[in-house]
Amino acid sequence: MKSWYLSKSPQERQIISVISVLVVLSLIYLIIWAPLSDSYQRNQIQLKAKRSLLSWMEPSSRQIQQLQNNQKNGRQPNQKPLLSTADSTIKSFGLGSQMKRLEPQGNNKVQIWFENADFDLLIKWIASISSEQHIRVSSINVDGLAQAGKVSARVVLTGAGS
Repeated sequence: MKSWYLSKSPQERQIISVISVLVVLSLIYLIIWAPLSDSYQRNQIQLKAKRSLLSWMEPSSRQIQQLQNNQKNGRQPNQKPLLSTADSTIKSFGLGSQMKRLEPQGNNKVQIWFENADFDLLIKWIASISSEQHIRVSSINVDGLAQAGKVSARVVLTGAGS
């Protein structure tokens, strides 16, 4: 190979040398630099996504730990008795005048009767006590009335500890 190279004119040797350097530099770029650069960019994107996830999870983890501690200590997230929580939330949703009877059933259950209640408001109240107060609806019976959107209902609630 050396004899072949030396047999060429100085101009051809210079062109061959320049092309050889360009080929070597291109190979270094394609084999080493480009994969490293791509990997670095992918890692930066993953790092940003994981930092975003971490910033979302940190506040949630404190809340989860608090709820777990409450559960270990036998406390419910809602410290008020079920009967008073049900009564106060019913009134805050404007369903107080439609509530006809509120009756405790044992330690941790309450049965509530509604007459001529707004169906949409009743559903919003149930969703609110389920998500915010951690109170479960064990049963519900709903009967539609002649007036559109109005219902009679019987709801049985169970506290979060049951």
